[in-house]
Amino acid sequence: MIRSVLFLITFYLFTAVLFTLMLPTLILPRCVAFYFLSFWTKGARWLLKVFCHVEVRIRGLENLPQKNGYIVASKHESAMETVLFHSLVPNVFYVFKRELLWIPLANLHALKTGCVGIDRSGRSVTMRKMLEKTKKHLAEGLNLVIFPEGTRVAPDAPTKCAPGVAFLYANCNVPVVPVALNTGYCWAKNKTLKHAGTVTVSFLKPIEPGLEKREFLHKLETELEAEQKKLPHPQGKKCT
Repeated sequence: MIRSVLFLITFYLFTAVLFTLMLPTLILPRCVAFYFLSFWTKGARWLLKVFCHVEVRIRGLENLPQKNGYIVASKHESAMETVLFHSLVPNVFYVFKRELLWIPLANLHALKTGCVGIDRSGRSVTMRKMLEKTKKHLAEGLNLVIFPEGTRVAPDAPTKCAPGVAFLYANCNVPVVPVALNTGYCWAKNKTLKHAGTVTVSFLKPIEPGLEKREFLHKLETELEAEQKKLPHPQGKKCT
């Protein structure tokens, strides 16, 4: 617990200082902000390793399309995923609940890099706005990270994707890269305590455009579920 608390204190201080130093990037080209956010991600992983003995193993990066403008559909088990992809996927932006845009400093940099905050109660209006912004960013060569289950789930929970990811797939006409992971064993939802271990983040082969919504959703869920079961256990206790 002491190590976990020290990690959180150090991580928030590191984030506050770096995001303050990054303020000039708000008027600079977007690529500069991406560079610093990649550094932030690497720093967070280093702090997690030093204080909590949690390491991250990455598999399948070769499955990312060579041409930018694609969607990454990732499982979501911990807060780790909200920073992890900046150093793994180039030119990344997120779609997430708009409440995260209330965080000072972080909100400015999120908007600078194209992140889309959505009102999860807005339904059809929200979906149209999300699609409009997403298509614009994809056309600009940015790559979207979305959590298709809509919220963080417990490790080994059955994969159940919301229809939003199928809506984007059907309308954006770009590849979708599924990502399976088991971060929740070491960093559980709403828990301060972190358990030592090596978590795995696995990028699968892209699902190319052209499938029907229902067929795509079934394929995405099936492939994520199958890969989840193959991931090696982090060798830490399961957080409950």
